[in-house]
Amino acid sequence: MLSKLLKYDLRANLKIYLLVWPCIIAFALLGRLSLAADWHGRAATILTVSTVTLFILAVIAACAFALIISIIRFYSGLLRDEGYLMFTLPVRPWQLLLSKFITAILTIAATAVISFFSVILVFDGVDGLLTLLKNLLTRMDFPSGLTLTLIVLLLFFSMCAGILQIYLSCSIGHLFRSKRILWSVLVYYGISMALEVIVMIVGIGLLDSQMMDLLFAESPNALLGIVTGFEALLSALYFFLSERILRKHLNLE
Repeated sequence: MLSKLLKYDLRANLKIYLLVWPCIIAFALLGRLSLAADWHGRAATILTVSTVTLFILAVIAACAFALIISIIRFYSGLLRDEGYLMFTLPVRPWQLLLSKFITAILTIAATAVISFFSVILVFDGVDGLLTLLKNLLTRMDFPSGLTLTLIVLLLFFSMCAGILQIYLSCSIGHLFRSKRILWSVLVYYGISMALEVIVMIVGIGLLDSQMMDLLFAESPNALLGIVTGFEALLSALYFFLSERILRKHLNLE
């Protein structure tokens, strides 16, 4: 049943992103053409700068749009009127939540990858893009492979934790009878502030014990592993709490 939920959510999202992703590529091509053209004069310079600026704004807007759509799909699909239908399906709440989460991860990651390669395309052209892809495919066994793997995992779990923190905040905010969006925002900032305090306290403790110098000097991968594990633990905690609220304390009134 989870596969059917994923199919439904991905189809609903792709109807939107099949318009967004080509727009990014189109702006990238326009930006590349304007930079590659041998134009002279003030008007040509203004046109080139305007085109590149529009491309940068389009990339920023697309990434922000991907996150906003993921939030809307979760909120309207599980916490609004559509939730009456979704929670009557013969599936468990964790499957509904996981479907929304996986769809969000896939669409946000795809938007980020397309945006990244579009930037390379604008400023380095097709040759630069092909060279980058070739280097990525042929240099997977360099000595810092472990560090690169940890960085990728850190980015992945950080994205997971960020999305699930929003889901948890919406779930908690929806427990209130009124001003649920406001409460969701307040809960989100409350969680963020609590995390900042915890990180600051742990950081001060590490500095006092000189553990930070040891991690940086002798085993930087250990520090990356600790931070990655922390983000993974946060992701699991956010998912568990969100699922429990949806299962035990769902309030669609």
